[in-house]
Amino acid sequence: MEKEIAVLEKRRKTKESQGHIRVSKDKGRYRYYLVTPKSGVSGKFLKKKDREVAERLIQRKYEESMLASLYEEQEILLKLHTLYQKEKEHFFYGPEERIWSGLAEGRRQLARPVIPDDELYIREWQAEEYERKPFAPDAPEFYTDSGIRVRSKTELIITEMLEKKGIPFYYEKPLVLKGVGRIHPDFTVLNVKKRKTMYWEHLGKMDDIDYLDHALGRIGNYEAAGLFPGKDLILTYESSLRPISTKMIEKTITTYLL
Repeated sequence: MEKEIAVLEKRRKTKESQGHIRVSKDKGRYRYYLVTPKSGVSGKFLKKKDREVAERLIQRKYEESMLASLYEEQEILLKLHTLYQKEKEHFFYGPEERIWSGLAEGRRQLARPVIPDDELYIREWQAEEYERKPFAPDAPEFYTDSGIRVRSKTELIITEMLEKKGIPFYYEKPLVLKGVGRIHPDFTVLNVKKRKTMYWEHLGKMDDIDYLDHALGRIGNYEAAGLFPGKDLILTYESSLRPISTKMIEKTITTYLL
């Protein structure tokens, strides 16, 4: 929140055009009018080439309301610091949601949210394109209903359950670890409530000594890079004699991502 306040305070010092914007709707299209002391209450109609004036003034009014509300929330939190310490990160989304939803539709079309809502945050998080790790020619083919190819039946279950639960994720998206280089975590997942990116490795051949040694080395690489199990890294396991259950996969998703 302090970051948003600092940004908004800096923008407030910028000199802007005087007046405010009146919005009307005619035949399904929004019209914008610049209202100043000289124009009267109806305002001067802004043509498309002058739309930037409307954008600036609507954005300024929205940010002024946002800043005032953030000041209120900051004062409350200072008084209730102990009570709200654990929920501090999420507490500040309240004013953004309230003010943004309170903007008329025509104004929202020209304004930009200071703190993106979940829908926008997820869309931006999922927008990155990447080159997937190739499959060997003789690798078995497992495809989810949505067409994602994975490497095992368990990864197929995990992928489809992530989709079912509405968890944003990437499959085998490259990650550069300091001191290691590029690796491909099985899943890069997003806890939307915490807005936290985590990495999920499913270790599926724990009864294979070579695989086990490689898995331990991989976990060590994560830890060396500051990514620890239970905090940044989700680990699930199975062997040929002890397969993981769908119930445990679901519980893992609920514990870390919901």
